[in-house]
Amino acid sequence: MATHPEPYVKFPTARHKTTLIVLHGTSQTGPGFAQSFLTTRFSPPCASLIDPSVTQAAREEVTFPDLFPNCKFVFPTGTPKKTTVFDGRETNAWFDITDFGDRTKGEMEMIEGMRESSLHLADLIRSEIGLLDGDKKREAKLILAGFSQGAAMGLMLLLSGELHRRGFVHGLGGFIGLSGWLPFRRQIKEAISRKHAGQPGEVSTGSDTTTKRGRTMAYVRELLGFESVDDLWSHDLNPLDLPVFLGHGELDVKVRLQWGLQMKDTLEELGVNVDFKSYASLEHWWSDEEVKDVADYLSSEWYGTFEEALG
Repeated sequence: MATHPEPYVKFPTARHKTTLIVLHGTSQTGPGFAQSFLTTRFSPPCASLIDPSVTQAAREEVTFPDLFPNCKFVFPTGTPKKTTVFDGRETNAWFDITDFGDRTKGEMEMIEGMRESSLHLADLIRSEIGLLDGDKKREAKLILAGFSQGAAMGLMLLLSGELHRRGFVHGLGGFIGLSGWLPFRRQIKEAISRKHAGQPGEVSTGSDTTTKRGRTMAYVRELLGFESVDDLWSHDLNPLDLPVFLGHGELDVKVRLQWGLQMKDTLEELGVNVDFKSYASLEHWWSDEEVKDVADYLSSEWYGTFEEALG
């Protein structure tokens, strides 16, 4: 397996209770992306509802580490790869990209990097969940997030079922995808709608949603060269029972809003609980409104309410 640089880590300033793993976009690095993400200042969500005598500081602009002092922020880096869209120049990426204007081009060239990155990220997630084992309430305390190619990579990892196969999906609490798209969407749609059973590795159970998930997982696993679905664990297809937040800029020309909506529609067809929000005047980055929505999502999944996150 290729050697990945060590992840950039921002350790919690209070007792470690939660972990956020954030995947960068094409040609970025973990440390570089962390610098932008962790220093972004924004108005905290629901600030007007907070008791000013207790949380006066929360009315000011804050960063994610300010809001979540118990959170460990982890920013892994993709291995250097020859990237077709950059004329073959070596950049840090999770998989190859051929054409920013058409993400269906060069799909076969994506597979090798996607497989290697999936295995690396599965190992990283297993390790980070293990570090939360001292917390009796560790379940669902790790959330995976990604921006652009990082969102696409994280989603393919979830669809592969590899985290569930390894037995630690219980520790995963959700997924955040910003400015992302779903690779191999057309092929996944075909797998979902396949009318007949009996395909190699296909799961066939009573629930229509479960059957669709099984077909999707079987396709993605075969695509990435993973072992086929095993009956010992395939009956419980809960990796997709995670709350998913997707955010996208309406003016994004690098990853078009249409592609984000197609990703949302495909996930909803698989019975995934998706909260999708688009942002006017936003291009291929994030806005104050979007990061507030991300903070609201994190506090809701980790603590139940924003107020509890500050308590």
